[in-house]
Amino acid sequence: MAIPVVTLYLEELKATMRGRFAWLGAAVVLLAVGGLATVGTQDTWLDGYGIIAYGLVPLMFIPLAAGAIASPRANRFVESIFTAPVERRDWLTAKILVLVTLAGAYYVALVPMMIVYAAHVGFPLLLSKFLAWTPGTLLASIGVGTLIGVLFIGRSIAAPPATGVGVLLAYAGLVPLQELMVAQANGATRTGHLVLLSPAVLLKNALGFTLVAGSIPATTGATWVSLLVVVIGAFALAVWVFLRAQGVETWEATRRQRWIIACAIVAMVLLPVVVANTNYDTAAPHPTNAPAIRGLFARAGTSMALVPPGGQLPARCCGTILNRDAWPFGTDERTEQDLLLLLPVDASQRITQLQIQIAGENGLKATADANALAGAAGHLETRTYATDMGPAAADGHRVVTGWVARVPVTLEPKRPWDIGGDRYPLHVTATYSVAGDDHVRSLSARGAIDAQVSSAIYEMGIASAVLPLFCLGTAFVRWRRTR
Repeated sequence: MAIPVVTLYLEELKATMRGRFAWLGAAVVLLAVGGLATVGTQDTWLDGYGIIAYGLVPLMFIPLAAGAIASPRANRFVESIFTAPVERRDWLTAKILVLVTLAGAYYVALVPMMIVYAAHVGFPLLLSKFLAWTPGTLLASIGVGTLIGVLFIGRSIAAPPATGVGVLLAYAGLVPLQELMVAQANGATRTGHLVLLSPAVLLKNALGFTLVAGSIPATTGATWVSLLVVVIGAFALAVWVFLRAQGVETWEATRRQRWIIACAIVAMVLLPVVVANTNYDTAAPHPTNAPAIRGLFARAGTSMALVPPGGQLPARCCGTILNRDAWPFGTDERTEQDLLLLLPVDASQRITQLQIQIAGENGLKATADANALAGAAGHLETRTYATDMGPAAADGHRVVTGWVARVPVTLEPKRPWDIGGDRYPLHVTATYSVAGDDHVRSLSARGAIDAQVSSAIYEMGIASAVLPLFCLGTAFVRWRRTR
């Protein structure tokens, strides 16, 4: 019986890609995913792009599978399957294998972008979990979508994909809801149990990782059982319904069969809610190699700024991300900048004995100009602030026109933990005296620079364009042959 299945599989696969816009549609999807991957290099690639491409997009196979299974019924092709010398189970098996092949093709399409990321960063825990999360989610989506497609046997193709989209939205929305519930220590509540309706949530818990929350289930045995029941049950019920409960044109289920179908669906829905583990008592492992960054996102801002050599303070000053309004610095590259330190001293007072120390953290090498540091007190600049926007002086009043120290620095961020969105802390301390006052004052300021692997945006763009260009080329050749 293997030969008929293989033959049917090959013919169904050819028919799937024989459509006039099949290859063009595949190119559009891959371009969208690849474009997202390229744009994501300018921010945290793994958190942003990874969650969408590896976790949410695979759920799109629910409406895709529903439409693919229901379409032959809607266009009356299935009627020939019931009367032709072909086993119905062989045709359904071949149809499911085609969907699995498309899912595998999507998974392979993610590899070029993943290789670029791994070449620069390596394989952090979250990426390895994503590589297991995606095929499991794809398989669960195909199973649920196949069941939906089998249950609708009308002449309209609209109902199955529409139902699949609704299930997709529910499954996708339960992922961030579960993270929020766990982060608020409500994972074991009734609502916390309801989020386990989503196979994506079940698989995430079973694999033992989290996206945002700080804890994972201490045990996963019941979660694995629930997940297997949902996936295997969806496929088994879909096959049984197609082979035993449906006829050529309509349902032929007995009363007992209808009860079996209803009870099976209810069991697959409720079992994870009741049985799956919700004992979120284990601290989640660190998902990436990103260092812990402290004290950088206070709304009060900071007392320093980075500008190009010879540049002036920006009108909006000063955020803790010192180069937020500029292009991120390249990792493993030396960048020349001027560090401007806003001293809380009125320009009418003379500053003496100014000493500044600049230190980069978490792989940031910051080298200050020695001559500028030695003569910092003699080369101060002034800045006039808007009303109540200046730094607070020692007596508490807001400085209107104050001193600014300029120090040329060379910044070289190393050891990136993502291809974009790497924020390296920068710590500046200064001690100084004011003429007429023997008391030594001090100022401490913390900020960060935004850095990225400078070549990654080009490498990611090239890697993400390989498969879409192949699909576009195939679509063009097919168009030339069939026009």
